Amino acid sequence: MNRRALILDELGLSPVWVRKDILAGLQANPTEPMLASVESHSPAPRPQGFSPVAVAAHQALAPLVNQAKFTPPPPQTIPANDPIEDERSQRIARMNWEELNDAVSTCTACPLCEARQKTGGQTVFGTGPMQANIMVIGEAPDADEETQQTPFLGDAGKLLSNMLAAIGEDEQVYKANLLKCRTPNKRNPQAAETLQCAPFLKRQIELIQPQTLLLLGRFAMKTLLESDEPVSVLREALQEYKQIPLVVSYNPSYLLRNLPDKSRAWHDLLRVKAALKSRTQ
Repeated sequence: MNRRALILDELGLSPVWVRKDILAGLQANPTEPMLASVESHSPAPRPQGFSPVAVAAHQALAPLVNQAKFTPPPPQTIPANDPIEDERSQRIARMNWEELNDAVSTCTACPLCEARQKTGGQTVFGTGPMQANIMVIGEAPDADEETQQTPFLGDAGKLLSNMLAAIGEDEQVYKANLLKCRTPNKRNPQAAETLQCAPFLKRQIELIQPQTLLLLGRFAMKTLLESDEPVSVLREALQEYKQIPLVVSYNPSYLLRNLPDKSRAWHDLLRVKAALKSRTQ
């Protein structure tokens, strides 16, 4: 027996590449070449140029070849929220006003607290009456606002006060920021920072229950509305957060650099005034 025959014999194959167990069955009953097991299947086309034994073997193996391929299970869905963060948010959501203020002043949930502690800085919780008609929400305090623990100071703060006074709503206003800590060099809030501060802001809103929310800038807007649309799009219509009318507008610091958009911001304030009027009727 040559080497090729020895290899075929070891693999259980005949010289025409038919497994020996199948070949033995075919040779034992050549008139019924093992077709009973495949009666329910469509007959496989006969290969051209092969012996009857090879054809019968091909037909016997066809059902195995035609079986459906393995389909992997669908990927497992991973929860979007970290359970630890959920627990923290739920704890914050149960705090009263004093507990919330204390939690903000001692927060160490993101790296901004390290910079605050190194420079001796303070958190900026917010200012204004608890029974506010309007709650104005910005992005983050600057150095002066950190020192005085008051949001919206400087030229931007003066502009905001003048705008609110123009619609007769400069008294019953609570002012706060999304972030309670100052960011280095006035940079924009980062995602990890807004994630940690958002529960504080949301609890402030729930406790104050303002008649209307005025969001200034895209970061506060993105946090409460969970939208990536630009300010220029969402400011065109009255929005809503937990059944509270919400108006999106430009940050006053932006308006100081882009004077033509002041007229658009004026229309946003008129929308605030209209929302207040509809709530009191």
